[in-house]
Amino acid sequence: MLAVVMLAGATSGAFAQHRQDERDEWLRRVDAARQDHDAFAARAAAAFRDAVEARRNASSAQTLRLDDPTLRPGDIIVTPTSLLLFKGAQSAVCEDDFERVDDLRARALPHGRALRAILRARVRR
Repeated sequence: MLAVVMLAGATSGAFAQHRQDERDEWLRRVDAARQDHDAFAARAAAAFRDAVEARRNASSAQTLRLDDPTLRPGDIIVTPTSLLLFKGAQSAVCEDDFERVDDLRARALPHGRALRAILRARVRR
């Protein structure tokens, strides 16, 4: 009987140690994941700040709209001075791929009423 009690005590202690080892390993993995995330977040924030600074330093508004990979034919670009309709292809975007939108052109476009309101608002300023 004494041997059974001793064996049960030894097994219980080994089990407790195993559980503690598993918990320590889990905590180590959580800490490593947290450090990985913090490093990723720092890199992403730095890349974002660099991109914003590069846009601020761009020589003109042209650069800002020409480097947009999401442009699709028919998209409207709002600049400080005008509305531009993107009529080009997605590759090798150049200045010739944009057409200035005036009141007459806005009437023929989808959302013409909203575009004309934007044009009128720009004139009032």
